[in-house]
Amino acid sequence: MRKQLLCPACGDALAEAIHRRFPAMLTVLATAGYEVMPRRSGAVDRDLREGTLAGVPDEPALRDMLLHHHADLIYELMCPRGHVTYRAAPAIVDALRDTPGAWVTL
Repeated sequence: MRKQLLCPACGDALAEAIHRRFPAMLTVLATAGYEVMPRRSGAVDRDLREGTLAGVPDEPALRDMLLHHHADLIYELMCPRGHVTYRAAPAIVDALRDTPGAWVTL
C-alpha cells in the first residue's frame, strides 16, 4: 500500500508512506526523497521536556500522544511550508488502512 500523507495544517504533501502487512513494514519518504527515520517515544518525550523539539504546535496533544504510544516509533514530519507533525507509527498505519484513495490527512 502506497499513499501520500497530507499536512493537517495546510493540506500540502508531507511524505509518501509505504506499508506492507506481512512481514510488517512501514517506510516514510519525505517529499525531498529521503527516508524519514522514526525515533522512540522516550527520546521524543525527553526532547520535549528539555525544550529542544522543533516547532511543537500543540504541546499537550503531543504529550497525550506520547503517553498513549509510550513504546512506539514516532515520526517527525515537516511540510514544505514549515509545519511540523508528530505521529506514531501505529497511527500512520491505521490512517493508511482506513482512508480510501491515494491521500491521507494526518
